[in-house]
Amino acid sequence: MPITIFSHKKAFLLSYLERCEVLEYYTNVVLTSPRKEFPAPLVIRIPVLVRHWNSASPTRRAVFIRDNFVCAYCGKLVKDHNATVDHVVPKSKGGKWEWENLVTCCSSCNQKKGGKTPEEAGLKLLYKPYKPTGFQMAVSRWKTRMNDEFLKALEIYAPSTFLPSNWVLP
Repeated sequence: MPITIFSHKKAFLLSYLERCEVLEYYTNVVLTSPRKEFPAPLVIRIPVLVRHWNSASPTRRAVFIRDNFVCAYCGKLVKDHNATVDHVVPKSKGGKWEWENLVTCCSSCNQKKGGKTPEEAGLKLLYKPYKPTGFQMAVSRWKTRMNDEFLKALEIYAPSTFLPSNWVLP
């Protein structure tokens, strides 16, 4: 089961320290030292407790990454400094700081909604908030730096059931 994504430097270090098993290496990425070249690990297996990776509580930044910086009410792409986190069920009505109650929101929709539920404010959620797995968060964080070789390995080792619902392999 895929858990997370590491840089090839960290994967190499784990391999070098014998903390993981390398399942596959990059064919065209090497790590160099002053005296030697090493193939970069592409896929590694680490014996860990899955509970540790899936217990992450939501942070403001993690909610934005999960939602791809898209407002849950108008669908507008929002920049980090203009994005807000909205409680679907407002705190004043018992809403908690939980994955299933938090969405990315632009400032104008957040002001329109105020301390009301989406229905009371005349707004509709475009997507349902969910608790992502650690692997889904890692894919969302790293997707801009993925090369073709990594994407092929991702298709093999991480079937679409492990990927975020709003993310498609190129």
